[in-house]
Amino acid sequence: MVLVKKSTDSGGAPSLDILAAKLRVIEVEFNPEPYEVEPENGTPFTSDPNLNLKIEVVKNLVEPGKDEGATFYDRFKLKQDKNGDWVFAAYSKLGNLVIVRYGEGWFDDPAAEFKEEDFEDFEFIAQVEPKQDRNGKPIPGSTVNWKGMRPAGGADEREAEEVKATAQAEEDTDFDDIPL
Repeated sequence: MVLVKKSTDSGGAPSLDILAAKLRVIEVEFNPEPYEVEPENGTPFTSDPNLNLKIEVVKNLVEPGKDEGATFYDRFKLKQDKNGDWVFAAYSKLGNLVIVRYGEGWFDDPAAEFKEEDFEDFEFIAQVEPKQDRNGKPIPGSTVNWKGMRPAGGADEREAEEVKATAQAEEDTDFDDIPL
């Protein structure tokens, strides 16, 4: 028998599972062309062009306090079109983030620009999920569920705050009427 070392440690990358969170972009790196990545302990590979973001959980809208302040990295990739060009695809993770940031008309406006700095300190609402490999196996890290992203400060965020405030007010008054 051979004894082996085992670890369930994620190596520092948090695996978050938050149904709805207010998120803030705190670092932005745009790579418009494929580039070589040489991990410290792994095989070098070529990464597709992407917008790499360091994201902070500002507020957990479902379980206040839980995972707030946690940070993680996520990539929003460009896609290749039928001509082999790298593009911002409207129906993709990056495309949805661009729509949340710039608005619905960005893809229809020929003069619309993409600026890396427009995403610095940008806040939005989204679900955060543990990362998975291509086969669905959990891996270290977290990722934004792009299908439900929306701008921060919208009706959903205000509604969640109102529900929380109402529940707190009810809890505070429920015990005031009990005779001792």
